This record gives sequence, C-alpha cells and structure tokens, in this order.
Amino acid sequence: MKLIMENWKRFLNEGTDLLQSKNGNIIIFADWAKGHIEKGHKEPGLGSIFANFDLAHVGQAVSQVDVDGDGGVYSLSAPGVGYDLVLPMSDALALPDAQKVVVQKEERGELIDVVGIETSAPLESFKTDELSVVARPTRDLQYVPDDVKQEVAPAVEQGRAYSLLSAWPGRGDVPPASQWGEDWAVIIPR
Repeated sequence: MKLIMENWKRFLNEGTDLLQSKNGNIIIFADWAKGHIEKGHKEPGLGSIFANFDLAHVGQAVSQVDVDGDGGVYSLSAPGVGYDLVLPMSDALALPDAQKVVVQKEERGELIDVVGIETSAPLESFKTDELSVVARPTRDLQYVPDDVKQEVAPAVEQGRAYSLLSAWPGRGDVPPASQWGEDWAVIIPR
C-alpha cells in the first residue's frame, strides 16, 4: 500500500512547474531538471547534497533572485539546505585522511570521470546555508515542455522566459565537471 501511495504522489506531482523570479520573469522547471537535481544531489559521492531533499527549496530560491540577461548561477542564503561536497583540490587534499578516488558526475546527459576525495571528516563538517541555482534564457519554444508550451509562449517571445538547469547546496563558482581537471574534487565523507 505504501508503494502505491508513493507512486500515486509522484504521478500527481509530475509535470513542468512555472516559477517566477523576483523581477517577474518566468522560470521553466521541467521534469528532466527535477530528475537531474534529485539524482545527483541526494547521496554523497556525486557532489553536494541536500540535507532534507525537497524541490520546493529550489522554487523558493528562484523567487528570491532577479533572473535576467543571459542568466547564470545565482547563489543565495538557504539556512540548513545541505552539504557543500565539491571543493577546490587544495582544500580537498587538506582534509583529514584524504585519499584520491575516481567518481563519475553527470553533465548534459554524459558521465564524466572526476577526482573524488575520500575523507574521515564527518558529513556535518560540510554543512552549508548557501544554495546555488542555474537559470538560462529559453529563446525557442521547441525546447519548452509540451505541457506548458502555450502558457509560456508570450514570455519566450518577450525574452522573459528562462529554464532552470540545475541546483545544489553550496558555492556557485564551481565550473562544469568537464572543466575540473585536477582543480576541483567531489568530497566523500566516510
């Protein structure tokens, strides 16, 4: 019965969410983006993780920022949001009992090998109150999910439509995983 209820709740919550930024622009939060965030930010080993995973945190964050122009990464305060588990390599190697391993991160649907650092530092030592979200302009209706296409068409034509691409607890200055090389690492507390 519990499994049936969980699947029913998931079915009821499926669909594209339309959010509004602080300055009134429309933010498209598609199912694929929700899946990406949920898949990559729930368990240690893939990157930063949410403390109590709830996509509502992301929607609340978007409503607090002025998303405009070419969009970008927006970071804001979100008390107790999660754990910042992506650090510059120099910080990562300075952690107690740091050991390099290889982990995989997803970027644009592809898996990319990156450096991971296993450490004896407890998860709690990485707690953060910072949430970062990525929003980019949506300039073509072909990339808009069908369930909201008609509703957002005017905003796309007016240049007021954006798509939420990702969100994570922690710093917003982390480059895409394909650019990390030996400069950044995923932290894996033991």
